[in-house]
Amino acid sequence: MPPRSNSVALLWWGVFTVAGVWAQRTVPGVDFLAPGIVLALQVQAGHRTLWLALVWMLLLEGTGNLPFGYGLAWYGTLAALYLMGRWLFEARSFAFMCLLGAALGTLHPLLTYGLASLGDLTVDTRRLAVEGVLQAVAFPLVWMAADILFPRMLRQDAKSL
Repeated sequence: MPPRSNSVALLWWGVFTVAGVWAQRTVPGVDFLAPGIVLALQVQAGHRTLWLALVWMLLLEGTGNLPFGYGLAWYGTLAALYLMGRWLFEARSFAFMCLLGAALGTLHPLLTYGLASLGDLTVDTRRLAVEGVLQAVAFPLVWMAADILFPRMLRQDAKSL
């Protein structure tokens, strides 16, 4: 990738990260960075996705109060679901993103409750259920917005040709 493209990519992902962190602060319990993992898997080289996931996992782990492992399990499961699901579904379809959102909406309460119980933390299951529904709804919408806004010059997928 030319140096200019690297600068644009760094700027775009930096802005996406800041916007995602701000959105997560505004709507607690919803991960607005997760759609970025899927978008990066779709349009960027694998090493960039790995670096983004690492940075976002550290952000998620550092800002939460759950025992270590939530971010790794969250993004690892998301990547696995996407990689397995793209064999069965059109990888860029909105319907597939809705299915991923529904899976994440189910995973969030289960993972949060499981890790909270390991740390002897008390959680409000109704709040977790609401957060799961919000995650399921937000995921495909954030993915779609990010996909539309992602710079064409940075795409390494068939859509850019």
